[in-house]
Amino acid sequence: MTLQKIAYTSLLVVCFFGLSSQTILAADSANGQALHDAHCQSCHASLNEGKPSQIYTRADRRVTSLSGLKSQVNRCKASVGVAWFDDEVADVVEYLNSNFYKLK
Repeated sequence: MTLQKIAYTSLLVVCFFGLSSQTILAADSANGQALHDAHCQSCHASLNEGKPSQIYTRADRRVTSLSGLKSQVNRCKASVGVAWFDDEVADVVEYLNSNFYKLK
């Protein structure tokens, strides 16, 4: 194999894995909602007079950035004691951001 063919083949492999990793790493808002509803709503409802989503829409909310949202989800995860993987945390962050926070 010539050096040019090796370089071309290597470039194709890198591009393929780069594109496929973006697909793999894309957050899943529907899964995030399912995780949120199963593990977060009861606590949030108890804190907000039976209105769990009010914690995200209140005027004095503390989260103002995506990194802050991720940190808050991780704090809540630890507080509740759920064993979410990083991709599941990303799913919950995506759900909350796309439905409530609209952070960039």
